[in-house]
Amino acid sequence: MTLRLRLRQFRDDDVDAMHACFTNVESMRYWNTPLHAKRIETERAVRRFLDCTPSYYRFWAVADKATDHCLGLVNYHDGHIRNKRAAIGYIIDPARHRQGIGTEAVSAMIRFCFQDLGLHRLQAFIHPDNTPSRSLIEKLGFRCEGLLRENLHVGDDWRDDLLYALLSTDGPTETGLERRR
Repeated sequence: MTLRLRLRQFRDDDVDAMHACFTNVESMRYWNTPLHAKRIETERAVRRFLDCTPSYYRFWAVADKATDHCLGLVNYHDGHIRNKRAAIGYIIDPARHRQGIGTEAVSAMIRFCFQDLGLHRLQAFIHPDNTPSRSLIEKLGFRCEGLLRENLHVGDDWRDDLLYALLSTDGPTETGLERRR
């Protein structure tokens, strides 16, 4: 939980909120799957979010604390819990952009990954042109480690990614995140 948000398990009634994200051209421009053309695609995605293997991946609905309305998602994936690392992802309803929702939600997930899962390394793969996401992740203390050329295949296109990483031993950031040393 944060001041305004609650990270919770997805429910069937979150499909409408997630469909608003997955059908928005701007939100999906840098996502790892193509834009959803039909509601059934979002229904299937939400069902996958429910059926997680926590040692490998987990999705949370980012919900407004007061109304419990779903505003988007945060996740860790490609988890190697035994090796103490995972990649993270997030998508927030475009109507809620520029309100600090993403920063607040990702901060809470980072705390969970480092404190509860005992991970040492978190990675984020971000398209070089995705300036808002790069700003968010840099604000949280992630460091750019380099360009991965044609790292992601989405639809018919290959996409480059910048690899960002945050270690549990990195110092606290302006978000007040305390890390284990």
